[in-house]
Amino acid sequence: MTKAETRKFIASQKTGMGLPILEANGFVAVKRLRHQKAYLNARKIGAYAPLPDDVDISRIMTDPERTFYIPAFDEKRGVYGFAKMNENFKRDRFGGVEPVDPVFAEEDEIDLILVPGIAFAHSGERIGREEECYNELVPRYNALRVGICFDFQCMPEIPFDEPDLQMDLIVTESKCIEISYDE
Repeated sequence: MTKAETRKFIASQKTGMGLPILEANGFVAVKRLRHQKAYLNARKIGAYAPLPDDVDISRIMTDPERTFYIPAFDEKRGVYGFAKMNENFKRDRFGGVEPVDPVFAEEDEIDLILVPGIAFAHSGERIGREEECYNELVPRYNALRVGICFDFQCMPEIPFDEPDLQMDLIVTESKCIEISYDE
């Protein structure tokens, strides 16, 4: 399957399930994430503003024991960075939201990054949306990468090429896959 075919297949799966089932499954995936050692040990977390067909992580973003950051465009540097969540948001160029007057995290400040995606391979590879900032944003941070998705988005293999992201952990509603990299 090509990336385009994979994106089309995943879109058909999401449409076939419908939002109520996706929301319920997403709730279970987030519950599973909250019990993972990687999450429990993290204090500063790079996250995402979920789109309607993403796993909705917004319910954990109010956790008082953690500080959350989401992607925002850094006008000074001309790139996306992780900005601390605040009360005021504006629309970004991808249809999501980002903080107004962003305060950006340093590259070694974040412990864990929650990464959305279209598809994830059991070996850690990820296919993202066609227009997004994650392939350029995430590698700049020295943090554990956690893909969070629905079961049907986690596949044995996916088409993968540079600069696609590699995950360290993948969490779905029914499983967690820890990726080990032999050096």
